Amino acid sequence: MADSASRQPGAWSLVPDDPRQALRMRRFAMAAGSALLLPLLVLAGSFFGLTEPAAAIEVAAVVSAPVAVFYVVFRSGLNLRARDPSLTTEQIAVAIGCVAFVAYRVAELSAAVAMFYFVALMFGLLRLAVRRLLALALFALVAHAAALALWHARNPGADSAASWMEITVLAAVLPWFAAMGGYVSRLREELARANRRLREALDRLQALAVRDDLTGLYNRRFLMEFLEREAARARRSGSGYAVCLCDLDHFKHINDTYGHAAGDAVLRHFALVAADAGMRAADVFGRLGGEEFLIVLPDTDLAGALGCAERVRTALAARPVAGMPEEWRCTVTIGVARAAPGETPQATLRRADRALYEGKAAGRDRVVPAP
Repeated sequence: MADSASRQPGAWSLVPDDPRQALRMRRFAMAAGSALLLPLLVLAGSFFGLTEPAAAIEVAAVVSAPVAVFYVVFRSGLNLRARDPSLTTEQIAVAIGCVAFVAYRVAELSAAVAMFYFVALMFGLLRLAVRRLLALALFALVAHAAALALWHARNPGADSAASWMEITVLAAVLPWFAAMGGYVSRLREELARANRRLREALDRLQALAVRDDLTGLYNRRFLMEFLEREAARARRSGSGYAVCLCDLDHFKHINDTYGHAAGDAVLRHFALVAADAGMRAADVFGRLGGEEFLIVLPDTDLAGALGCAERVRTALAARPVAGMPEEWRCTVTIGVARAAPGETPQATLRRADRALYEGKAAGRDRVVPAP
């Protein structure tokens, strides 16, 4: 049996491939199924001798015609031209018209048929505003009254008391039903807005959990977790990774001489310069703490890591820091290590740290590879 998932692109199907259109089609299918209950109701009425069986066939034909039209509109995508692609109002209005026709055609069952006005309005409870629902409820009331009036015009001797009672009940209940439906719709909208705000707050919290407040880079927690994952991946695949441990030179002197605001500006400056210094999309750059930064380079050998570190160093030395003296330049010393097979991330970082301090002792502003 052919699987629907293996359908060739462009092949015709009952349901569109677009997920939103498919959802609209499912909603339409529910509405169509509700509409097709009308001929079953009329058929049940004929079974109990309240109407003739031919009426069920006539009602089925009348109800099926708009169902087929709406299906063609949805399947062809014509609904996408409408302001509301779900065509909720249009479907409810047509359904009300069909119910009114059935009430006219089989007036003996009009009281039972009138219940379908509520079924039709129910499909708009979660999508339509109060005014729209009230307008549709008024349309249902007028349509039902017109259907009964036409029937009584054709049958002048029939008792009209039951019909007046139906209209009175619908006049009282339909607007109330629409008003309550609008209240439910407002509650749904408020809940949707609250959920959006909650998702935005969660996104901000997640960003704060992995980002450094000052520089916007990844924080120490994220960097260490990423290193663990990268080490596990390297063990599985046999590939390697490298780290560049960066430490800004004379940072304490910057704070003592120019103030902590200047120190923060230098940290942000380094974050921007280093991020622009030719890193790949797979590389991860973050702040370990203080003036220490870490670059993790997946699938990179020592030569490639040294090249990345040198680009960062030269870019920083060439760019003045806004607000600092023109002749002053920020420099960085970088220790570079490539993870050895089976080596833990902590051991790789210790080797990079030793290389970093060798560079500090040798005069700073340089890139030093770990043994």
